[in-house]
Amino acid sequence: MRGFIRRYNFIWILILVLSISGCSTTKKKKDSSPEMLFNKAITYYNDKKYSKALIAFQKLKDNYPLSKYSITAELRIADSYYHDKKYTDAVFHYEDFRKLHPTNTEVPYVLYQIGMCHFNRIFPIDRDQTSTEKAAIHFECLVSKYPSETHAISAKDKLKICNEKLASHEFYVGHLYFKKKKYKAALIRFNGITERFPGSSIIDKVYLYIGKSYISLKEKEKAKDALIHLTKEHPKSKYTSKALKILSKLK
Repeated sequence: MRGFIRRYNFIWILILVLSISGCSTTKKKKDSSPEMLFNKAITYYNDKKYSKALIAFQKLKDNYPLSKYSITAELRIADSYYHDKKYTDAVFHYEDFRKLHPTNTEVPYVLYQIGMCHFNRIFPIDRDQTSTEKAAIHFECLVSKYPSETHAISAKDKLKICNEKLASHEFYVGHLYFKKKKYKAALIRFNGITERFPGSSIIDKVYLYIGKSYISLKEKEKAKDALIHLTKEHPKSKYTSKALKILSKLK
């Protein structure tokens, strides 16, 4: 009798184990198929659950690198990092996508997103502008290489903002030198603005300070050239009257 009970218990446990194993295998297959993983990841992504989306996309990429969803998964991994404001990680994965798929139709978008990663980390003009420079480089690349792409219009607008920020930073540094009476150092910054950012909104002010710097260095002719340029090219500027007053004293 005891032997029968033992056999009965063994058979029951075996059935239970096989049942659980079968359910687990079925669930594993269901959850691990490329389509199911992709749909799961997209659902997380659309619901703005980017950390969960990232895990699902990464699992899809790792387990099914040759599936039709793999390239999209690579891009959405970068996007998930971006939306989670993990910009350093996002840039790494966007750049990786560009290297692996240089002819992919999403490359213009990727360029824009890399630019935005840097753009979102821009500091005020009194601080380092490395992020601004990097953002400008990628926006300019997008505009020049893919001018008809959807993101090119937005990239142009962002590029203008970057250039204004860079010009303002250069003027900020130049003005600091000017106040410290380091006029040659100031001129390097001011003249640099006229060369790199001739369309800047502060260009009229820049020419006024170029004139002032040359006057302080006793280079009157160069001062006159800068101030005359200001009065002719920007007659309605609030700095034009100041330039004219200085010019009247230089004659």
